[in-house]
Amino acid sequence: MKSKSMKKFLSLILSSTMVIGMLSGCGGNEAADVSKDESGATVVKFGIHVANPKEQEVVTYNIVQAFNEKYDGKYKIEFEASDKEAHSKNMKLEASDGTLPQIFWLDASEAPEYSDSGILLDLTDFLNENTEIKDALGGMETAFQDDNGQYGLPYQCNVQGIFYNKELFDQANVEYPTNDTTYEEFIEMIGKLKESGVTPLSIGSKNSSYAMWEFNESLARYGWEENINGILDGEKKFNNPDLTACFEKLQGIAEAGAFPENMATIEYFDAKQLFDEGKAAMFGTGQWDCAEFDENIGENIGFWWGPKFTDSSYEQDIAMKVPSAPIVVNAEVADNDAMKEAVYEFLKFYYGEEAAEISYEGSIFPATNYSDVSATESQYSMNAMLEALGTGWTTPQSAPDLTVTSAVQEALYNSMFGVMQGTYEPSEALDKMDEALSYSK
Repeated sequence: MKSKSMKKFLSLILSSTMVIGMLSGCGGNEAADVSKDESGATVVKFGIHVANPKEQEVVTYNIVQAFNEKYDGKYKIEFEASDKEAHSKNMKLEASDGTLPQIFWLDASEAPEYSDSGILLDLTDFLNENTEIKDALGGMETAFQDDNGQYGLPYQCNVQGIFYNKELFDQANVEYPTNDTTYEEFIEMIGKLKESGVTPLSIGSKNSSYAMWEFNESLARYGWEENINGILDGEKKFNNPDLTACFEKLQGIAEAGAFPENMATIEYFDAKQLFDEGKAAMFGTGQWDCAEFDENIGENIGFWWGPKFTDSSYEQDIAMKVPSAPIVVNAEVADNDAMKEAVYEFLKFYYGEEAAEISYEGSIFPATNYSDVSATESQYSMNAMLEALGTGWTTPQSAPDLTVTSAVQEALYNSMFGVMQGTYEPSEALDKMDEALSYSK
């Protein structure tokens, strides 16, 4: 389901781009223009969603540096960097005046709108020309396909769940969670951990979009993937018995005392610090925090998908290994063979085995799956995740929160945390989501 307001906005973007091109006589086609640096290398702009890639997206930065070194004098990637909110605004503004970078990161909830408006290059031919990359992606690319083709490729692979500190579990005389731990057993676990003097599950909801990854698993185990298309098409509602039961479980976790008392006023990074410092037994996040946990918790780290639900009729053997937001290519790249060659060479490198090795070195799961690339023995957090992935459980095509428009996504976050903070009853929270969906049609 696509947002009509967003469609109109991006339609205006395309119209204004065409008008600018006709008035200027040059088409406003900066993506197709080839700029060179002092060495004569073709310069490709990469729009990224952080202000300082060297510090905030270390793995991506290192991949780009390795590419630039390998192709010194021939191709060069330059970042166009800004924080996530500013990046989103910048991409929309640059789409309106024809100055989009050749390659850019997009939020998964926004990318389909760009695709519908013809702004993105169909990468089907790229994958067909590079079958080894398509094989290595292993189907992850399907998350970014629509009637317009392959509009993007996964930036990384996100593995999401709950990390836990084995030492704190031992001190509380609580058994480690397993693949078969039920919700009822989880509630008992929370009580014992709380009695031991630690926060059972650290979370900060001040920036909710950074704080709900562990709950994607719960949504999936209550049939999100099976029902979301029907909900978006208007055949079903978010306020249904399955999701009501799911939200009731979130309410129960909160009532059991799992979260910090100041959850509403602390951020994701504050909550993570509690876990790093040994003041919280569990923390929900993804592989992007592996290196930090290796440093602070080391071999005492464990990883868990979260509880199974005995009242759900949907598949419970689900591993939340999903593609992250996509990298996309400006459609105007196709208008210049030299620029297209440079962009394709970077994509071949980014999704190649050398870049996968750089990703593992930085404790990040790449979108690709090469058999000769793996974690080292001292990468405890990644190995805990790999052990969990060894079950061979089914994985969703996309994380639940990335299957909806940005407006509904925001309503999802607000509704979930509203229930956990006692602001909404489960049914009220789901009504908020249905209301947001109705406005976005």
